[in-house]
Amino acid sequence: MSIKVSAIINTCNEARHLPACVESVRQVADEVVVCDMESDDGSKRVARELGCRLIAHPRMPAAEPEARIAAIEASSGEWIFVFDPDMRISARTASRLRQIVDNDEADIIDFFCDNYCFGRHCPHGHGSQPVFRKMFKRSCFKPNPRNIHTFWHDSLSGRVLRMPRSCPLVHLAYENVEECVETLSRYARRLAEQAVAEGRRPSAARMVWRPLKRFTGNYLLRRGFLDGIPGVIINVLVSWYIFLEEAYIWETAGTTAGGGPLSPESKHD
Repeated sequence: MSIKVSAIINTCNEARHLPACVESVRQVADEVVVCDMESDDGSKRVARELGCRLIAHPRMPAAEPEARIAAIEASSGEWIFVFDPDMRISARTASRLRQIVDNDEADIIDFFCDNYCFGRHCPHGHGSQPVFRKMFKRSCFKPNPRNIHTFWHDSLSGRVLRMPRSCPLVHLAYENVEECVETLSRYARRLAEQAVAEGRRPSAARMVWRPLKRFTGNYLLRRGFLDGIPGVIINVLVSWYIFLEEAYIWETAGTTAGGGPLSPESKHD
């Protein structure tokens, strides 16, 4: 009997992406679970028409650990494939994944991403991100939602197999600049709230050197300049996102000594 693979897709107003996304992931998945986070663009209707299992979850700034966990719990496969509406896989990648699953070659599968930004292939700079942990055995998953960026590494243990660069996840990251700015701003605020909850305090030095370090690393060392104007835009915006996270930390912390906004009352003291 073939081993069952469930794909989970968390979405909020991604109706335009769902048909191609579901068609792509069904090359390897036996079940597709769409976790809808209060979409109002017809995403729920599209998911039902595509024959997906649909569950509802409160809207969140991103597909955060809590929403991912809900989708996993609603699925029934022995393997879980975490897929996003803007991701695609080739027939070659799907065939290799099924082979790994059926032959029990690994417990966890990591992927390189083939990134597209603003309709342009951007394989350098920010687009040459490290591997992503996206597929695993259910039995290896013990959720640890402490940190949104390290969630999968914190929650999974077992034999890891890294897919070759010839079998990537195709990631259609941002269709336009407005979408990119809005998405990065949401992530920055969420990460800032998390950082403050963990005890991080505002730092003017970190506010300066972290964005500069990210831009230097992405645009120069990882050759983001080879991606032309889209490369300039995405790498500047990602550096701005790092700055924005630090700015939100300052704002969220609410300190009055060396950072943080003053309350209206304190202005008149």
